[in-house]
Amino acid sequence: MSLVFHLVGWFAALVVLMSLIEHQVHSRLMHKMPRHFLWRHLRARRRIFTSHAVEHHRQYRQHFHDDPVPRGEDRGIRLNLWEGLLESLALSGILIWFSTTAAVMFPIVVCLHHVLWNLIHLEMHKPANRAFGRWAVFKGVARHHFLHHRYPDKNFNVALPIGDFIFGTVAKPTVADWEAMRAEGIA
Repeated sequence: MSLVFHLVGWFAALVVLMSLIEHQVHSRLMHKMPRHFLWRHLRARRRIFTSHAVEHHRQYRQHFHDDPVPRGEDRGIRLNLWEGLLESLALSGILIWFSTTAAVMFPIVVCLHHVLWNLIHLEMHKPANRAFGRWAVFKGVARHHFLHHRYPDKNFNVALPIGDFIFGTVAKPTVADWEAMRAEGIA
């Protein structure tokens, strides 16, 4: 029984860690241009910012969702599972000093996060009427993300808004926001 508690405890802690990482990557890399000259002019860094803060937000600011697109044409709104897996190995190298269980489990949590993120983010912006799109929990995270598009300095988490609650970046919807969410079918 203690092994189950050990595994569940590490899983829960790593899910929270992943939410915090998602929040920081989204808020710091995808929404802020760095002030330092070297970082500002790094092509990959500019591409991350431009792809998200400029293009993605321009496309989905007025209309939260549009028509589904064929697989492969949805790259701008999907996370790359293989990149996430490779990136997770660096943190696993640190976690192994604390727990082998955590070091092995973290890449699994990252992969689960990326799969969940891709499913729900794609359903939010390119709805294909998946069954989970009618679930209350999906509509809750869809409202959370909808408000991010209205207030780009708030609601940075897409899959699990734990980081937004911890960092105090949760947007409070106005009456107009609720009306817009009802019109989008997520309220």
